[in-house]
Order: sequence, then structure tokens, then C-alpha cells
Amino acid sequence: MNLIQLNKIQLEMLIQSDDRPKDLTFIEHSIPPIHVLVRAMNLHYNLVDVIWAFPYFIQKKTQIIGACGFKEAPKNRRIEIGYNVAPDARGLGVATAAIKQLSQIAFDSTLVNTVFALIASDNKASLNVVQKNGFSYKELVVDSDGEQLECWELHKGFS
Repeated sequence: MNLIQLNKIQLEMLIQSDDRPKDLTFIEHSIPPIHVLVRAMNLHYNLVDVIWAFPYFIQKKTQIIGACGFKEAPKNRRIEIGYNVAPDARGLGVATAAIKQLSQIAFDSTLVNTVFALIASDNKASLNVVQKNGFSYKELVVDSDGEQLECWELHKGFS
């Protein structure tokens, strides 16, 4: 399992035409929703470094099976992550491995001391992913959509 970050041209291709880069094979439902891709491009246009702006695609063998990434640039040495694995590739530990790598990318930057994820209480699969990676429950929060979510955190040195 590898994390690969698409470049600007590949990301624009996915946004503008829903066309897929020819050098990659995507399984069904492995590409993030369009609003996630647009958010990534907007971050880039607002001069957020590519490491934080562009999503990382989860590749297993020759196929893209999901994606993960940062939702914005670090603030106060904290950064939020998001992730998704295509239904046909779930239950194999892929998300757990991807989040471990993504957290390490954040900590290696020296700009981040805390990685966090906001997860719906009924999303047992995502809760398992963060727990397996050593994240600790912090609190319930209400996101910008008014949804109540659990905040899970991983602190540098505990990954």
C-alpha cells in the first residue's frame, strides 16, 4: 500500500471533466467527492503548500482504492485529516495503514504536533481506524454543517 499525491494537472482533470489520469487505475468509489477535490484546489490557489492542499491517493498494487489528506494547512500546530476507502477495499486494514502514513507526513513537517479527525459517532469503521492508530477521544464538537462529531487526536511522539 502506497500513498501517492496527484499533481495539479491530474487534480484539475478529475475536477473539470471527471476524466481519470490514464496512468492510474481507479476502482469504483475510490475518488473523493468533487467538493473535496475543489477544496484541495482552492487551498492550492490560496498558496497553501501542496503537502497540505492536495489529497493523497491510496494505491494497492496497481489500483487506486481510496484517498486521504489534510483539510487545510496546519493551525496552532494542529491539522485535521479526512479519509475514504472504496467499499470493495474496506475491511483490509488499508485505511489504518494510510492514516499512519498520513500522520507521519504531518509530524515529519515539524509544523504539526497534533493530528485530529472529526468522526460521526455511528461510523464504527472510522472510529476503529483512529483507535488502531493510537488516537485518543477528546470531545464532541459541532462542525460547520451543524453535525455533532467526535474529535479524536494523535499527538506527536505517540504514533
